Amino acid sequence: MTWGKFIIAAWGVVLALSLMTSALPTSWWFQAGEVRVADASAGECPEMQFDREINRPFKAEWTVTIMARASYGWATFRTYRGANDYRPENQLPDKLDLCWWTWADPLHLPPGEYRVNTLWRIHPTQGRAREVRRTSNTFEVTP
Repeated sequence: MTWGKFIIAAWGVVLALSLMTSALPTSWWFQAGEVRVADASAGECPEMQFDREINRPFKAEWTVTIMARASYGWATFRTYRGANDYRPENQLPDKLDLCWWTWADPLHLPPGEYRVNTLWRIHPTQGRAREVRRTSNTFEVTP
């Protein structure tokens, strides 16, 4: 085999591996369950429930948008952003709450109805970025 054929074959293998990785579903890396937020009193950080499976290491940026019910529908109350290195051995805290979820303490949610939109933008080591989105239940903050 000549060097030219070897180089072309090597590039073919690299391209095939890249295409295979691009075809993998998001669940290859991350499976996100339902996001549940409990009702709370003003000044408290609402407790949460969430199940996830991290199947392989990956980096991701996340965006959490707290939506408040308005007279015309849902309006953005506040948005939080961050990035994490996700690994299969990573665990959620024993007491998961919205302050941990947003990396903001305190949140200062005034009385009203809310829901939480969460977006993870996963960046695998190879292939295109992928997105996972979850919207929580509606929860209430009381005076």
